[in-house]
Amino acid sequence: MILKLGCNQCDSGIVMLNFPTPYPNELIYSTIARAGIHHAITSPKQLLEEVFANRKVIATIDLPSHLICLLKHLPPYYTLENLAYKHTLFPIYALFSPENTRLKCIDWMGNQSKGSIHLTLGVAASKVKQITTHRYCHHCLEEQYHQYGELFWSRLWYIQGTNCCSKHKVKLSEFLQPAHLNGRHQFIPASFILDRKQPNNPAHKLDLIVSRHVDELLNLPPTTSPTFHQWSQFYQRIAKRLGFNKGSNHIDHSKIYSAVIKRWDLKWLQEHHLDELKSETSWLKAIFRKHRKSFSYLEHIIVLETFFTKDWTWTAILSEIHQLPSNSFKLDTSIQRNNYKDILMLKEKRNEWMSLIQNYGIKPSRVKNAALYAWLYRNDKMWLLNKNRKFHALSTLGRKKVNWPLRDWQMVRRLFKIFYQSLNDLNLPRQSRNWYLNQLPQHSTVEKNLYQLPLTHKFLNTFSEDISSYQIRRITRTIIQFKKMNQHPANWQLLRHSGLSEERLTDEALKFLNQMKRMNHG
Repeated sequence: MILKLGCNQCDSGIVMLNFPTPYPNELIYSTIARAGIHHAITSPKQLLEEVFANRKVIATIDLPSHLICLLKHLPPYYTLENLAYKHTLFPIYALFSPENTRLKCIDWMGNQSKGSIHLTLGVAASKVKQITTHRYCHHCLEEQYHQYGELFWSRLWYIQGTNCCSKHKVKLSEFLQPAHLNGRHQFIPASFILDRKQPNNPAHKLDLIVSRHVDELLNLPPTTSPTFHQWSQFYQRIAKRLGFNKGSNHIDHSKIYSAVIKRWDLKWLQEHHLDELKSETSWLKAIFRKHRKSFSYLEHIIVLETFFTKDWTWTAILSEIHQLPSNSFKLDTSIQRNNYKDILMLKEKRNEWMSLIQNYGIKPSRVKNAALYAWLYRNDKMWLLNKNRKFHALSTLGRKKVNWPLRDWQMVRRLFKIFYQSLNDLNLPRQSRNWYLNQLPQHSTVEKNLYQLPLTHKFLNTFSEDISSYQIRRITRTIIQFKKMNQHPANWQLLRHSGLSEERLTDEALKFLNQMKRMNHG
């Protein structure tokens, strides 16, 4: 039943009577799905119309928007912040994003997002991939049914790295919904799960560790996010505390790597796309350097679990971080305006730098005369930063407006050309997202503006080669090489010539290897 009431929070004054209230840790997505069941609404568009007065709302599981419209159906003690922190996956991102980003995303969740939340929080570009299927613990479902008389989707089941139920210590099961339930506007209720008697597969010990810390993270009260400067100081302190520093300003990353590998299984890290640890651009090295971007909850947990005692908590970590200076400028109490002896020299250095940036821009100027930049940074820091900031703003204003749809079309055409040219080349490196981007001109610009390039973004998500496919391609290349020599090698020989090991082999690649072996001997 619906009732028309005046409401300033959304365009419609229609209120659904007997709208279900969310259960503890229930996703908003799940509550809306239950509303459809309670009101016997079978049409997805009709449900959207009655809940949001908008038939175009996307059924988003993790970070939904239009929540202010939803509030009018709920008791008055529910707030936007309460819904975001108690019934979405927002808490696993909020703590690691700058404060202005956190507040902006809450506002987007209340109103209209158009994908901005996922882009701003770095979800779309993160190494830690989103869960794309419905997952559940059959023990929890039984408990839900006995306690509430119905089933719902718990947000604890939709977080990468928590592939188990920490309460019952079993692996989560997947609900593979029929094709007709795959609509973007469809809220699928948990009651659609028919087979709730799944085998008791024991949980991986590392999944249990992550689950415990994620559970605490989800239940933290809303708080101000630490700044990037505070996170940087915190991790540098960890390194120094453990004796992993080289001199006063350098960190011995090899010791950090050894400690992480000892604590975390490499295959588990590989499954979560976090196994790239040794390269200069690896996330593990970056997290101990100056933070310029957010790191995922999973990356933080891996490091903290490695270097802290087993009973560490987010509450204690946050208490320590919030005591650190929030801004690097606070450390620079003497603005160094009197650290130079010769005013004429200062004027000369300033003029030289201004001439450089006007001719070449900021970054090329730093490369062209690194010594000059270093001198100004040490002796005239505030002037340097202000001039750079103003120059950057001026140069931005002077840029021509980019025709993004045209550029998107050009980029995706180029990517398809690369794709078709590389189809038969088995010797190529892994054709990952980064590999495709590096084939493009101005690839860094393309990467930064992917939110403006939907076709390019779709191509990268669809055609980027995953680890299993890459391993299968390498094995295929080796098999062809042996076939040409009329040889029938053992599995270990195939793997060695492919540059692979059985420990790092994915399940799909192992199945392929065994199948090829059976065919050869059949």
